[in-house]
Amino acid sequence: MVQCIAEPLSRKDIQNFAMAVRFLVGKENDPYFDIVRFLDIDLPKLDPDFSLVIEDKDTLGECHGLTYPDRDEIHIRSDVYERADNGSGRDRFTMAHELFHLLRHVKENISYARTEEGANVPNYRLPEWQADAFGGELLMPAHLISDMTVEEIMKKCRVSQSAAVCQLSKTRRVRK
Repeated sequence: MVQCIAEPLSRKDIQNFAMAVRFLVGKENDPYFDIVRFLDIDLPKLDPDFSLVIEDKDTLGECHGLTYPDRDEIHIRSDVYERADNGSGRDRFTMAHELFHLLRHVKENISYARTEEGANVPNYRLPEWQADAFGGELLMPAHLISDMTVEEIMKKCRVSQSAAVCQLSKTRRVRK
């Protein structure tokens, strides 16, 4: 079985990377990170070669987003983009997830490895785990949410309940 394996990153590494992204736009202490604005306006200013491509559902099908780091592009399904722009936590998370693939999963950081059926690759080497961890850290920074309730995180960070519960449990685990 061939599997994608990424350069190893700890949750702390990912937290630091998310904070660096927030720092670029002066949002390191703001609970709400406007990922739609970041991809629409801020990132193209920082990287003029970047393109956010909005695709219709017929083109992307069941896929909510795709990232092409070699082309400096993120493709987001139009309904996902519209819901994210209207504040849907799940769809905002999808966009943050794709941003990580763009920024970190270039050819130099990804390899393909042959693994035996059922072989365990540690999470910190899995590109999808890394992108999910980044989405949580970007939208719900540990230093801002550690003393919040799930409801406060949902309201202040504008995320889904499941994302708030998951991130809060990871935040408290990392701090110990």
